[in-house]
Amino acid sequence: MVLLSALLPLNAQASATLPSRLHAIMRDFDAEGFSGVVLVERKGNLEFLQAYGYADRSRKIRNTPDTRFGMASLTKPFTSAAILKLQEQGKLQTSDLLDRYIGPLPPPKNLATIHHLALHRAGLGTSISGNTRETFLQCVRTSPAEWKPGEKYRYTNLGYGVLAAIIEIVSGTSYNDYVRNEILLPLGLKEAYFRDETVPGLALGYQTPPDNPEPAPDRPLGWGRNASGGMMISVPDLLTAFKGLRSGKVLSRDSLEIMFHPWPEEGYGWHVRNDAAGRRLIEKSGGNPSYASHLFHYPDDQVTIIWATNSLHKRFRPELNHRLNEAVLGVTVPKRLSPPK
Repeated sequence: MVLLSALLPLNAQASATLPSRLHAIMRDFDAEGFSGVVLVERKGNLEFLQAYGYADRSRKIRNTPDTRFGMASLTKPFTSAAILKLQEQGKLQTSDLLDRYIGPLPPPKNLATIHHLALHRAGLGTSISGNTRETFLQCVRTSPAEWKPGEKYRYTNLGYGVLAAIIEIVSGTSYNDYVRNEILLPLGLKEAYFRDETVPGLALGYQTPPDNPEPAPDRPLGWGRNASGGMMISVPDLLTAFKGLRSGKVLSRDSLEIMFHPWPEEGYGWHVRNDAAGRRLIEKSGGNPSYASHLFHYPDDQVTIIWATNSLHKRFRPELNHRLNEAVLGVTVPKRLSPPK
């Protein structure tokens, strides 16, 4: 994919206003079939918010800023927030061993803690599934360990399924209800949903070019996957939630220091690091066969960039991230922006 805006020298792009630069960039992506919403906020001011493509191709319903998308792994920070909230409520400690909540685990799994799960370092295994909480946990208890907890990092969804089970066991309510009532609603998200719920205003997911009206088939997911990737909200609502989360609306300062600590890899749902130019960066991406999303936040520049898409017929992420970040920051940005999972 060749983007016309990419052929312009950076100083020529910088001479235009940011909205016009972003419109030029997104015009190229729109022509290539990008479908979704793009948002940029700087110092509390919304500088860009535009929707592209169709939420429902067959019915000719276009995406709008209020359209909801599957956020995929951008759900993980809010699952982590629920765990930290339960710790604040005195119902658990992240240093607790897992077997305190989910039953006996064989060595070396018996050394795994909630903290290990949040850092993707529990080493519980890979082939874990189940359609109910108990069948899922039984698989967790009986599957072979990958390694001693804490020894290695490997990004997995299953650990967040275990976090969902702990949230339910400790809170006495469903994962959806606890996260909604204790995290999302206090953050101002009155219209937040999960994958197993009826979601009004949801963009259908597509894997084919824009002229194909058929959405991607719905994939049944095992128990606990809401915690790793089931949240469905709009892009502006994601911005509201992120800002509220960082401001301390639902978590204490101590909890926020844990969540936004610069762990060596992803921890508590976020990558917190310096980019190649030395800027502080908080980011998280999400992706599944129907949706993709990405959030970048540069604390020192007070800039947040968010996009979500419901069409994966092309892999827009690397080039889209590069062009958006370069235009918004006004500097040359290295091509690789996304950290490995």
